[in-house]
Amino acid sequence: MVRRHGVFGVAVLLGIAVRVVVMLGFFPAFVYSDGPTYLDLSEHLAPSQERVVGYAVVLKVLLWVTDQVWFVAVVQHVLGLLTAVIGYALLRRWGVGPVVATLGVLPVLFDGMQLVLEHSVLADVVFDLLLLVAVAILAWRRSPRVPAAALAGLALGAAALTKIAGGPVILGAVVLCLVLAAGWRMKLLTTLAVCVAFVVPLLGYAAWYHSVHGVYALSESGGRAKYMRTTGFVDCSRFVVPEYEQRLCPTTPVGQRYDPTFYGWHDPDNTHGLEPPKGMTLNQVFGDFARRAIAAQPQTYRAIVWRDVKMTFAWHRWDDYEYSTSRKWMFDGYRAWLPTDYTGPAYREHGGRLLTAKQPWSGFLWTYGGWVYLPGPVLLALLALVAIATLWPSRWSRNPGVGRSLGFVLAALGMGLVVIPDVTAQFTWRYVLPAFVLVPMAAALAWARLAGRPRPDEARRIGRRATETRPSDRF
Repeated sequence: MVRRHGVFGVAVLLGIAVRVVVMLGFFPAFVYSDGPTYLDLSEHLAPSQERVVGYAVVLKVLLWVTDQVWFVAVVQHVLGLLTAVIGYALLRRWGVGPVVATLGVLPVLFDGMQLVLEHSVLADVVFDLLLLVAVAILAWRRSPRVPAAALAGLALGAAALTKIAGGPVILGAVVLCLVLAAGWRMKLLTTLAVCVAFVVPLLGYAAWYHSVHGVYALSESGGRAKYMRTTGFVDCSRFVVPEYEQRLCPTTPVGQRYDPTFYGWHDPDNTHGLEPPKGMTLNQVFGDFARRAIAAQPQTYRAIVWRDVKMTFAWHRWDDYEYSTSRKWMFDGYRAWLPTDYTGPAYREHGGRLLTAKQPWSGFLWTYGGWVYLPGPVLLALLALVAIATLWPSRWSRNPGVGRSLGFVLAALGMGLVVIPDVTAQFTWRYVLPAFVLVPMAAALAWARLAGRPRPDEARRIGRRATETRPSDRF
């Protein structure tokens, strides 16, 4: 056991050590961004018009144990380590060697932004874990079964209720069922099982939402998000703006505007003083404005989306263009932290201790965060490796037992979850985290397929069935 998994064991021990340093350096936890809102939702649990509340349910369970936010941070650090363990186990299950499998999960263990988000009262770490659990359940067998597909669907439904952008991940599960399952009957049954199980928790949540707000929905913030997407480029002189929407036109010139979050959420009452006409909600007014803006400036819209996608592959995680939130996801951003009217009460009501940066631990982490992360060009290179392995013929592969489909789906899920916010809302480094979790795992599978040596049991299977195409090799 030690010989087979010793490298990974050392990496996990180091991952534990750096998380201990995080707890010592920034006690009790980071509560900022959506954190105070989630804490409030956990105390007054009800469906919110602004966001799904699956993460608030998790917080309610944790805060039932103790109302101290440090406990949330500790649990989420453990969940981060668990994510790495599941990822490593899945890679080893699919024939990846111990060293390459360990490399595939290093960003989960050590990336600075991963550690910051584990230490934050935010949904990202729980979402990534649920997503990877679903993939691991579905792909644990080379040919998935109906019960596994149903469990995976439930996990994906839970993920979608943790972050609304997670809804489209069901497409990845469908692809895995159609590619991996043996025979068309099993393909159809597993696909049906994963889809039905995915929809069940969403329907239950929509019914709960209806009982409170009178409409069947998961949230009512999609229009606001689309409006935020337009604030970086919209020119209201290019199209007809109804009088009741004119307050949404930014007054500062393009190129000098604030972060989209400012326009979407930092207005004193989040409404811009809008008075929707009869029959329209505030969310519908935001969405209507966004549709008009995009229809009037489609090329500019496509250009800003492409610009933001490219930011994912920058070497440094700095702000660019109108964005101004990168320091939230870096330890350096808490060098001289001061409470605000928004964050201070959240700390006082959940343990009473405000965040403090303690030396020498915090100083070490300021430096650590600037050096230990997955640079964008490396992420791009990993994607290129996945693309090569996906197109590489099985007969030329050194280890054809490593199916190309799983690697492709992992990479597609990771990048899809990056692109969706760029298309529908805005870029922020926090939203890139799924790619840093999933793409290195996909690249580990790709490397094992192209250059790895099959395990003895896999080699014997290949020898016996050299002329047979297995489900895991079809694509």
